[in-house]
Amino acid sequence: MSYKIKKFMMSSGERGCLILDKETQLPVYYQNLYLTNNVRNRSATVSTMEIVATNLLILSNYLKSRNIDIINRIESKGFLNIAEIDDLIRYARQRFDKQKITNVRLIKKEQVAKRTFSYRVHVFSSYLKWLCEMIHSIKGIHAKYEVDTFIENLRAHLPRNKTQSMNDRKDKSLSEEEIRKLFQLLEIEGSQNPFQKDVQVRNRLIFTLLLNCGLRAGELLNLKVNDLNRRDYTLSIFRRHDCIEDRRLNQPLVKTGEREIPLSDELAMEIFDYIDNYRDKYTKKKKHDFLFVTHSSCKSVGEPLSVSAYEKIISTIKKTNPELKNLSGHKLRHSWNYFYSNEIDGSNLEVSRKSGLRCYLMGWSKDSKMSDNYNFKHISMKEKEIIGRVYDSLRKITKGE
Repeated sequence: MSYKIKKFMMSSGERGCLILDKETQLPVYYQNLYLTNNVRNRSATVSTMEIVATNLLILSNYLKSRNIDIINRIESKGFLNIAEIDDLIRYARQRFDKQKITNVRLIKKEQVAKRTFSYRVHVFSSYLKWLCEMIHSIKGIHAKYEVDTFIENLRAHLPRNKTQSMNDRKDKSLSEEEIRKLFQLLEIEGSQNPFQKDVQVRNRLIFTLLLNCGLRAGELLNLKVNDLNRRDYTLSIFRRHDCIEDRRLNQPLVKTGEREIPLSDELAMEIFDYIDNYRDKYTKKKKHDFLFVTHSSCKSVGEPLSVSAYEKIISTIKKTNPELKNLSGHKLRHSWNYFYSNEIDGSNLEVSRKSGLRCYLMGWSKDSKMSDNYNFKHISMKEKEIIGRVYDSLRKITKGE
């Protein structure tokens, strides 16, 4: 393929990315102009920029592979014909493997999820509409009707939105047995622990925080030592987009709202122990305050733990125990919501307060409907319990009990 994506970080701390021609190593013009004007200048996060850039790269590779000069087509009002649009849609349904965001490689015979496909077509159509308007404006060409028809033909392939019912949702949490096995595996100096001794405390604490606080990976990797209040035993979650102190090119981002989470005494002491007895000896010469750091003897020792290092920890666990093959950090967030629902059900709080507390602790807005997505397991268990009682009542009637 002829294009690749290059990430960069400015001296201000702001992250960004560019689409390059792989042969010349130079930025391509229109795609990067679109990224700047329509994504970066609208205060989108770098992760959004990467997603849009990846989809633009896929579109560019498609046009290149079909020898379609889209600029000439637009200037002549030729655009893409119906057969080419159908071909593009088939191409857009395929799965592409991102390799450190530099290359996008086609995975044959695999298709993306409907949501991914929809967003991909959205990016294609938005970019092509912008490109048509840009070129026609420069060339003094008037073809609004033709452009609108072309874009409508492309967007006609977008899947229709369907409201997802509870029956369509799947349980994404870990079972109690899976959680038990995970922490047995992570036991410090345990015979099953797959990690070197110097990172065992860190890795166990990572999963303890994910489970007990329902954190996202970005929130976990953004934590700083001073986010922990040693007097009140609380943990604060802050948004630090484009933090100049954070030199990680792939900066972990906090997608949710800022909040303060109460900690148990035991969990707070576990964090103190990691900071005082493990973390500090690796960060004496480092000018940052991030909680989780690299412990290896390589040049990145003491630096903030990277996204790839975090993913490698999870990958190692999955390989070590086949029963944990579906492990992900986010499943622990779903597990937290299940246990929260079980405990809050028996409380005397009003329904609105129960929901409001969940939204606050998860970093959602107070009117968010996200709890429906995270509460599937609890709701389904309650449904089975109620239906079971209905069966018992009807059985007693039909058998004359």
